[in-house]
Amino acid sequence: MSVSQFISKSTVRIECDVVGGGVSVGTGFWFGFSSTEDPGSGIPLLVTNKHVIANSTTIRIRFNVSSATNPHLKFYDVTINNPREFIQHPDPNIDICGLPIGHVLHELSRQGLTVDNFFFTDRMFLNQHHVTPVEEVFMTGYPNGLWDTVNNRPITRKGITASSVLEDWQGRPEFMIDMACFGGSSGSPVYIMNEGGFGTSDGWAVGNRFIFLGVLYAGPTLDVNGSINIVDVPTVATPVISTTLMMNLGMVIKAEQLNGLRPLLGI
Repeated sequence: MSVSQFISKSTVRIECDVVGGGVSVGTGFWFGFSSTEDPGSGIPLLVTNKHVIANSTTIRIRFNVSSATNPHLKFYDVTINNPREFIQHPDPNIDICGLPIGHVLHELSRQGLTVDNFFFTDRMFLNQHHVTPVEEVFMTGYPNGLWDTVNNRPITRKGITASSVLEDWQGRPEFMIDMACFGGSSGSPVYIMNEGGFGTSDGWAVGNRFIFLGVLYAGPTLDVNGSINIVDVPTVATPVISTTLMMNLGMVIKAEQLNGLRPLLGI
């Protein structure tokens, strides 16, 4: 079965109560390092941006589950009262963190529940895949917190790379995409997904291709004076008069930066 059948199972909606009141929303996604054949049997993580959980007091996540004994049970809600359970990428300039979630999955399994999810892994990184400077890309997440509340499913959008994934934008391990990146999209996985065929250095290849490119974290804005600034994709919708305009561009941290979490996980 093609990856597109499973991609809606790759993310979770992260809802945070923040210091001082209010609620923020961001995106997290399932990730596992390929130290084992089954990432879920190793050290499964929920990955997001550091700024998604910053200043939070309580974090809520909803999983899609199935039960052999209760066919009416569709969801399982997890509450995290200590944001420090998220491990932070050691580089302060890399806006990535991860929540080791294996103990929760083990407890759900003990209760006879199966989580309906899809893992990104490091085997999906760019590595030796041939790509061009301009590629169609997809992003899955919760723009402005929007999601299918009945089925607990995210929104998937399509755009193109605005800078080459083969180069480091402004010398940083990131690249730019041409896609509207609204609040709530922070932490969204960005990927190439071709089914049926794709371009190669020699022309055209028949088949499927799936490459995990990175994690959305920010986007350039244009202020009233014409200055362009790179700002974190917001997680809170604030009813104020805006003096900045989004440019429908997004900044993506390259997926390989997730390797920075390995030492903290002991792998």
